[in-house]
Amino acid sequence: MPKRYLTIQNKENEHEQPQSSSIITRSSSKRASTNESIPAKKAKIDKENIPEDQSNESEQDLSPSKDQNNQSSESESDISPSQNLILPILNALLNNNTNDSDDEFDDDEGEENPISSVADQDNGKDHPTNKQYLIYENGDSNKEPYIISKTARYWSLKYRKVLRHVNPDAYGMYIHNDFSCYGELEVVENCLRDLTKTIFIVQQNVLNRSNYIRKPDDKVNYILGFRRLEVLTILLDYTDGISGIDDGDRFYDIMRVIGACYVTILRGLLPKIMFDKIENIDENLIKKLNKISKQLPNLKQVLEQALIIGYNFLTIADVCSAYTKILQIVYCNWVLIMDKISIDLNQQSNQLNPNLWKALKHASLINPNEIEHGGKESFDFIKELRIYKGQHGLGGDSYDLSKWSRSDRAAYKLGRRNPFQGFWFF
Repeated sequence: MPKRYLTIQNKENEHEQPQSSSIITRSSSKRASTNESIPAKKAKIDKENIPEDQSNESEQDLSPSKDQNNQSSESESDISPSQNLILPILNALLNNNTNDSDDEFDDDEGEENPISSVADQDNGKDHPTNKQYLIYENGDSNKEPYIISKTARYWSLKYRKVLRHVNPDAYGMYIHNDFSCYGELEVVENCLRDLTKTIFIVQQNVLNRSNYIRKPDDKVNYILGFRRLEVLTILLDYTDGISGIDDGDRFYDIMRVIGACYVTILRGLLPKIMFDKIENIDENLIKKLNKISKQLPNLKQVLEQALIIGYNFLTIADVCSAYTKILQIVYCNWVLIMDKISIDLNQQSNQLNPNLWKALKHASLINPNEIEHGGKESFDFIKELRIYKGQHGLGGDSYDLSKWSRSDRAAYKLGRRNPFQGFWFF
């Protein structure tokens, strides 16, 4: 499909109804509950017709992030992972924090009650054994508390703020139907780029020139990597509009990159045996997983959310990635060892979240050899990201309307010109 051109002529000749630039996606009810505007369906933009300061960032922008987190010492005491997704807590948590500080471990004393059933001014509390995490109690005594890393809270807030500026409706503008879909995709690409800079590459200065190379595997901090993966998981829950872009191949490609990101970080973090169905459990494996659980007390919770989100994306059209199958194997092994629960995918359990069971069942039926798009998956994140960037570019701020000049935004203001101009009956 040819690229759209963001020009007045394009707007005049585009035979589309003068409807909102937004479409309702799977997350529409969730966004409505948080008083956010519903993002629109998204479309392609030719970067050459956008103000110069909005073009994609260069290859050199993959330098290490200044906000890179240093892994702090982890407590050695054990704690059981959370068993249920508690998205209402997350919605309130992310919407109520408006702190712009660059210190990702700031105390947010002004943060509001994360859920209505919790007392006013409840700021959450530090995890008892790992100060890098916060706990938000659930008002339902039958559900376990929601656990979020401070890294994930900080970065999720930053990306969520940008999402507000890729929706033309919020600016009283109409550009094209799928503008905000591409805007959400751009934010996801920025998240992947930031993760890459922080976790996987290192800067070297040779002869007064900067060069960026991939870190050796034994130099990668996979604990921090998983916390940044938690950020991506939260962001994907609010950017389901990326499935509305008018370029199906690009949607398939970004899903392969996202899948490779999950698998690459999990492979670096977990013992190799976790990626095949486990029949026999030995004590050494239990010790390793207990140590990881202390460092990442919400690992199971993040996997649950990632499986549900992956199911929603992969069932929109043809299955374009088998990454959820790998997540399903890892998750089932984890609960078997850590919770002593064996999940029967042939019969739904009343104790299992119905959406989670549906996602696990779907993932278990995926055949990696029958993925039609893009050939066999390597699940090498850096390799897949490099291919994607070469074909589609990566990130930037082209769709961030707050970066557009007043005159550029005025050209697309609703009511400025007749939306039916260019139709044959005018």
